[in-house]
Amino acid sequence: MEALLAGVRARQRRLLWLEGALLGAATLLVLLVAGGFLALAAPSAGRWVMMLAPVAGAAVACVLGVYVALRTVGDDARTARLIGEHLPELSLDVLAAVELSRGRGPEASHSPTLVDAFLRQMDERTRLVDVRTVVEGTRLKRAGLVLGGVVLALLVVLGLGGEQWRKGVARALDSARQPERPVQLEPITGDIELTYRYPAYTGLTPRTVPGTNGEVSAPAGTEVALRTRSDREVERAELVVNGETLPLVVEGQRELSGSFLAKKSGSYHFVFYDTGKKPLVTGPDIPLNVEVDAPPQVTLLTPATEIEVDPDEQVTLKYEATDDYGLNGLALVFRMPGAREESRLELPREDGRRDRGTHTWDLGNLKVEPGDRIAYYIEARDNDAVEGPKRGVSRTQVLRIYSAAEHVRAALEKAEALWGRMVDHLADRLEGPDREKVKDPAKVASAQSVDASGQTLVTDMRALAQELSRERDTPAELVTALVNISDALGEKVRATSDFRRLYLRTQQRRRGEDFGTGARLSSILEEEILELEKDVLYLESLLDRQKLEALQELAKRLASERRELSRLIEEYKQNPDEQVREQVMQQIDAVRARMDELMRRMAEMRKGIRDEHLNAEALAEMMKDQDMQSALDEVERLMREGKADEALAKLQELSMQMDEMLSGLDGAQDAFGNEQYPELAQKFGQFMEDLEKTMQEQQRVAQETRALRDQARERNRDQLTERGQGMKEDLRRQLEQVQKSYERLRPEDLNSRAARPLEEARAELENAQSALKVEDFDLAAEAVQRASEAAQQLSQYGEQQRSLDELYGNPEEVRQQSARLAERLEQDARTVENVNRKLQSLFPPPGSQMGQQEKQQLQQLAQEQRSLEQQAQGLRQQMQEMEQMAPIFGQEAGEQMDEIGRRMGEATERMQGHDPGRGYGEQQAAMEGMRRFQQQMRESQRGRGKGRGLPLPMGMGRREGSGRDPRDKVEIPDEEAYQAPKEFRKDLLDAMKQGAPDKYRDQVKRYYEELVK
Repeated sequence: MEALLAGVRARQRRLLWLEGALLGAATLLVLLVAGGFLALAAPSAGRWVMMLAPVAGAAVACVLGVYVALRTVGDDARTARLIGEHLPELSLDVLAAVELSRGRGPEASHSPTLVDAFLRQMDERTRLVDVRTVVEGTRLKRAGLVLGGVVLALLVVLGLGGEQWRKGVARALDSARQPERPVQLEPITGDIELTYRYPAYTGLTPRTVPGTNGEVSAPAGTEVALRTRSDREVERAELVVNGETLPLVVEGQRELSGSFLAKKSGSYHFVFYDTGKKPLVTGPDIPLNVEVDAPPQVTLLTPATEIEVDPDEQVTLKYEATDDYGLNGLALVFRMPGAREESRLELPREDGRRDRGTHTWDLGNLKVEPGDRIAYYIEARDNDAVEGPKRGVSRTQVLRIYSAAEHVRAALEKAEALWGRMVDHLADRLEGPDREKVKDPAKVASAQSVDASGQTLVTDMRALAQELSRERDTPAELVTALVNISDALGEKVRATSDFRRLYLRTQQRRRGEDFGTGARLSSILEEEILELEKDVLYLESLLDRQKLEALQELAKRLASERRELSRLIEEYKQNPDEQVREQVMQQIDAVRARMDELMRRMAEMRKGIRDEHLNAEALAEMMKDQDMQSALDEVERLMREGKADEALAKLQELSMQMDEMLSGLDGAQDAFGNEQYPELAQKFGQFMEDLEKTMQEQQRVAQETRALRDQARERNRDQLTERGQGMKEDLRRQLEQVQKSYERLRPEDLNSRAARPLEEARAELENAQSALKVEDFDLAAEAVQRASEAAQQLSQYGEQQRSLDELYGNPEEVRQQSARLAERLEQDARTVENVNRKLQSLFPPPGSQMGQQEKQQLQQLAQEQRSLEQQAQGLRQQMQEMEQMAPIFGQEAGEQMDEIGRRMGEATERMQGHDPGRGYGEQQAAMEGMRRFQQQMRESQRGRGKGRGLPLPMGMGRREGSGRDPRDKVEIPDEEAYQAPKEFRKDLLDAMKQGAPDKYRDQVKRYYEELVK
């Protein structure tokens, strides 16, 4: 039993010492880390904390191992009670044994024999007891967990701020070092003369500075020579520069001289010696400032931002580079897409510290593809011969190679977003309260938000059309469709909104009675819904068509990439060199990346095309079967094995599959729209045929009318000339005044429709002045009549602009300006009309110079002209019918066809009034309108495939821009560009053959010669 008691007490003391050691270690670590961070602010305090860390750790260990052990490890009785607490089966027996052992003796009141027997029994029982069951290691485990947690936390702290901790420790250690105090720190020399011998690369001449305090400031590598006088006689002197000792030359025991090389900043001081080795005196530290050679500064002036360029374009780079001592090189550094290394292009430079230059970078020498991005910057190197050349770079810019496919894709995305808003607007209209038979005024009023969103949609559609019209390669039919849809839909939305306000005002005045405004609102709304349904379906089909064309283009690029790879393999086959094979491998990687990109784009594009336009599942399966990646992997494997023939065969197999895909896409393009718009396609084809027939008939009738006009002119020529000579100069002066007024006028001062009448007015006024100059009053009258019509239109536009400025309450200055402009245009129109009346007064009454047979012929032609007018009305009706199916004609197209019909009607009336001259002029105007109309229709349908599929919208020149990029080359017109139309020139030549009166023959000849030129 005594052994058990001793073992328990020994284990208690051992565990306490171990617990103390663990907690002491934790204390030690915490204080060491804390002292390091504390030393950042207070080096001495941090040093003391770290110095006390071991003492604190040992103190913690001793407290637990000594003090706590004395208080917790007791005598036999306390130990017996501890055993009893943990071993209940021995609790009373152990304590009894301890008390009996203490009470053994001659005076004991109990039997010694029984006590001995009991104690022997207890010895046997306690011999098998494990002291670990009595004294558990729970507290030791807790101490271990504390130490582990502390270690983990400190590791995290040191991981985040280890560098700061090390700096703190270094500061604490530095503060512990006591520097060796010099014998004397007062100045021991007089003024110091410094001579700087700069490095050769700086280009600086040597410089001597007398009478200084010795402070040195120079570039690295500068040799500093100094001369001074000591304050006492010395046998020997040294110069200590940043810890390096250099001897000084002593002359006359007082004059000192020497030199050192400035390498890094710090300090230097003088040390004097007598005949012994021990320093006699040490001077104070003198600052040594070594100026750092800064790297060059480079600025890329232009381009200022990322720009988009053509593959063969020349980009002008303007740059500026400076260095404190001189430039040693300039280079343009760029990285091509997929390149492993950067490319360098050395730039010319001037010797000096500053270089400002311009470089024309010809991208035609680079192998780039549409959509590539080239990162570039300007690099400059200085001429530092001491520490080595330093490098400075400008900001990195990016050149984006123009990609028509990307622009088209972006345009389609924007248009598709608007299409989605149209669908949402249609859904709002279909589910709105306006369609209910019994209307709730509150609900009808709440639908005003739908009106506002519809107007915003129309505005955004027009804005997008203007934005896309200014970009090149944007599909013209998409821009035209947006314009046509915005015009038609805008009118419907405004009508619905206006009638809603009328209905609500009616409800406010007469509750319960709407006087039919509710039914009318429903009717107008149905018209808007029909317009929306038509526009949504057509725009969706048009977007699908554009996506299909984009798919075709991507498929062609895939085929082009495949052909390029085949060419490279053929080259390797002719020259089986290892280096050439490696180039082929690199090209395969580049082609693989580009093909993957194209296939990804094709996969994205085909998802948005409806199945009636393209069998998307069949195309997807075809693309899956082709598996471009695995095919290229197989080609690469064959090339690595040197099997060029098999690689070419594999590419040929891939080529056949791609040709099949292209054929399928071409077939889908040719038949596009036939299934959805078969009736529209048929009507459109018939319309084009009827237009052509009408033009041919009009041309025939006009030629016969011209023949009658020429006969009447010939009879009246001499009389007309005599009557017009007296007024021609006054008429020319008035027309010239109006011409100058129109030259100052800009179309944007009125509206977008003013450009055409303004151009027509200017041209006709110029023709009229030229005709008056040579006394051709007949030609002048025709020109002035057309100019008068254009002038009246301009006057109307001016009055409309003045009214709008007044209506919207624009600033006073704007209203005054528009009022002055309207007044000026009205005066110009009156002037031109006055000239027109005077010229018309020169001519005899219509028909007075014609015979009866000629009048009958003219009446017959008038009947035929009336029939042509009816045909033009029929063409306008066909346009309206097609407009009900799709927005292929815009507002301006309808207006132009109406103008053609009006001109034909005017020609009929003139001819019925026996005036073949004016009738022929109106016929010519109608012919020109039809010719322009037909030309624009043909341009809008150009390149749509072989089939008679989806008719494309007709723009009528409404685009804000030409779609031409400003960087495109502009063809300079030659001398033939501004010749008169062939028909006009033929008329002039025919008239020249008829001859002229003798006294006017020379003038007329010169006039016609000038016109023909």
